[in-house]
Amino acid sequence: MSTKLLECIGPQIKLTSNVMAAEHNKYLRGSGISSEQGLFLKFVLDFPGSTQTQLAELLHKDKTTVTRMIDILEKKSMLYRKACPNDRRVYQIYVTEKTRQQVEALAPLFERRSEELREIITADEQEITLRVLKKIQKYYRGLNK
Repeated sequence: MSTKLLECIGPQIKLTSNVMAAEHNKYLRGSGISSEQGLFLKFVLDFPGSTQTQLAELLHKDKTTVTRMIDILEKKSMLYRKACPNDRRVYQIYVTEKTRQQVEALAPLFERRSEELREIITADEQEITLRVLKKIQKYYRGLNK
């Protein structure tokens, strides 16, 4: 592989994401969910009653992927669909009470991870990194509009 490719931002973001997900998956192994499922559940918990379309937009994932994730988590009894009172063709998504407790119990793990990152990067570096990542996301989200 070309070293030039490894100096590009895109591959570095993807590699960093992969490394972080693998590490989070180690800690989540006993909970029965992956880091991606955990993030999804956190979004549903934070935005209760969101529709599949809204979740797809929030997570910037295609609707098929979101539907598959919902199907998997619904089979695990971690969330449920409820028909929207205004449009019965649309379903709102909610976590179960047990899942809410489970996700909230995992919060200290992610806080610990955030603290560890703060030990290796300064507050200024973290602020700059977040600002740059959000700018990149905004750029790519606007490409196909």
